[in-house]
Amino acid sequence: MKVRSTSQHQAFPTDWHERAREAVGCLTAVVGVTLRTARGRLLGLFTFAALVALLAACANPPVPPSGNPSTSSSTNSAATTTEPAAPPCGVVTSPDVVVTSRIGPCAATAHVGSTVHIVLDPGFHWDDPKSDSDVVQVAGVQRRSSGGLTADLYATAIGQATVTAVGTLACAPGQPCPALARLWSLRLTITHRPAPSQTIAVTDADSGHSYTMHRDDQLDVELSGPSSYTWTKPASSDQGALQPMSTSSGSTASARFVAAGPGEATVTATDNPNCYPACLAPSRLFEVSVSVTG
Repeated sequence: MKVRSTSQHQAFPTDWHERAREAVGCLTAVVGVTLRTARGRLLGLFTFAALVALLAACANPPVPPSGNPSTSSSTNSAATTTEPAAPPCGVVTSPDVVVTSRIGPCAATAHVGSTVHIVLDPGFHWDDPKSDSDVVQVAGVQRRSSGGLTADLYATAIGQATVTAVGTLACAPGQPCPALARLWSLRLTITHRPAPSQTIAVTDADSGHSYTMHRDDQLDVELSGPSSYTWTKPASSDQGALQPMSTSSGSTASARFVAAGPGEATVTATDNPNCYPACLAPSRLFEVSVSVTG
C-alpha cells in the first residue's frame, strides 16, 4: 500500500514543542506507575484508577494565560494607591520637636505649648493613640480607609508621658490576612520653652556701660553726633564672642552684633572731627563691654 504525500503541511500551534514535551512526560509517568504497580503485585482496581487519572492529565494540559508573556498576572488585580511612608518613629520634627532616640521605644522632646504631629504606618489599621499622662493630650485623630493614622499630641505641662497605639495589618479586601499586630510607642519629655533672644540697644550716651548677654542675643549700636564729626565703624574685640552682622560709619554710625559664644568682648568706635588734623579738635570714644554666657 502506497502512502500519498501531499505538499500541504498541517499547521501546528506555536507551542507544539511544549505540548509534546508535556505529553512525553505524562506517558513516562504512566509507564512508571504501571511498572511499579506490577512489581508491587497490586494489579486490579488501583492500576486502572492510576492509568485513568494520568491519561486524563495528559489529555488536558494546563493552558497558560493569554496575552503578553511579559505581563505579570498581578496586572489583573486592582490598582492600589501608594501611601506616603511614615517618618522615623512616626514623629514630624520641628524646631520645637526633636527625636532623641529611634531605638525602641522611640523618644522625643518638646516644649510646653508645642504640638507634636505623628504619622503612623499606612500598612496598618491603628486604634486611637493613648497617653498615660495629662502632660500630653491626644487630638485631631484621622485615618485612611486603606490604613495609616495621623494625630496631634499637645504638650500641656512640664513632665513625661508615653503615648501608645496598636495597629493590625491592613490587607486587601477578599485576600487572606495574617493576624499580625504592631505596637507603636513614643516617650515624650516636655520641657520649658526657652526664653526668646533679647536685643540690647545702646547709643553713644551708654558709653562705658557693661552688659551680660546670652547666646543668640543681639546688641544694636546707634551713634550720633555733630555733623562736623565722622564715626568709625563700631568693632568687636572678640568676634568669637560677639560677632558683627552689619556696620556703618559716617556722621551717624550703626552696628548689629550677635552673641556667638561664651567670652568677653569690647565694642568700640571713634568720632573724629572732619577738620582733623588742622583744627586739632578732640575725638570722642565710644566703648561698651559685653560678657557672653552660654
